[in-house]
Amino acid sequence: MIRNDKDEIPFLDWIGSKNENMIVSKPETSLSPSGESFPLPVKADYNNELKRLEELVHQAREARKEIVVVMGLGFVGAVMAAIVADTKDAGGKNSKFVIGCQRPSPRSFWKIPLINRGEAPVKAEDPEVDILIKRCVLDDKTLVATYNSDVLQFADCVVVDVQCDFAKKELGNMKSGEADMAALEDTMRTIGEKIHPNCLVLIETTVAPGTTEFVAWPILKKEFGKRQVSDLPLLAHSFERVMPGKQYVASIRDFWRVCSGCEPIARARVEKFLHEVLNTKDFPLTVMDRPIESETTKIVENSYRATILAYLNEWSLFAERNGVDLIKVINAIKMRPTHSNMIFPGPGIGGYCLPKDGGLGYWAIKY
Repeated sequence: MIRNDKDEIPFLDWIGSKNENMIVSKPETSLSPSGESFPLPVKADYNNELKRLEELVHQAREARKEIVVVMGLGFVGAVMAAIVADTKDAGGKNSKFVIGCQRPSPRSFWKIPLINRGEAPVKAEDPEVDILIKRCVLDDKTLVATYNSDVLQFADCVVVDVQCDFAKKELGNMKSGEADMAALEDTMRTIGEKIHPNCLVLIETTVAPGTTEFVAWPILKKEFGKRQVSDLPLLAHSFERVMPGKQYVASIRDFWRVCSGCEPIARARVEKFLHEVLNTKDFPLTVMDRPIESETTKIVENSYRATILAYLNEWSLFAERNGVDLIKVINAIKMRPTHSNMIFPGPGIGGYCLPKDGGLGYWAIKY
């Protein structure tokens, strides 16, 4: 492609030639962790992609399947999409058709072609991750991935699994940090622009208490208003408790869940949805009255764990410096029935969730 206006053309390699204004574009690519390169879609690809998905949705509707769109195919969304796609009805037939949607950015586009050929975009100790995604994509054909967010128009339910980060301005001072909800807010705007009014939107992301009702819901309402849709958006929250490792899939499907809705219809819809896709027979579902209760549950849960881990880590340092066997100390304490669940020390706080979730709680109190 040859252009003369340098200022309007991003991502170009400039080459020397007799004509100093000549530039040649180089296709953008997305590199997978294994080093495989995938060209990013261009504008002309979007219509063909939507037509492909529209035909698949038509086939799923003919088979009386519910259409579920999962926004975000990270370590939560990719496996959640497969679990939903693996849902069976009372007769043992697949009841959901799932479209995983991921931004076509150089950093993450590679996940889409991998999923579409039946490969997991996340690597885990749990062998069921690979088996589940391969089965849903290649055998049952209940799971596909795309970059075209226009598929939201087909959704009966949208599951939101995009990040909500916490950015600290200075090391060691959580109080100066801020919740970074830009990705979540952008996703909610896109959803509000494209879903039909009766579509359920379920936020699984761990967010600051109040986000669902006072940030996400107003965004959906505003976008509905722009479209002159008078219906109230159906918005719910149910946080994930994913634990990547040997029980990766089970930590989503076979684990206790908490859910809530912004109003009674959404609450009833999310309860029905989760009963269908998760093992709530063995791991009962807890239904809360409001999303802020569900959101607070996750923040308190993780803050509690972080506090205990930090507390024992401090005593571990003390014990090491003073020659104290902390295991003997804890075993002596655990003899008291009220303290029998006391944990042993570990390497301290780490991972993605625990260091930030307490900050989300403080931010919610502050604002």
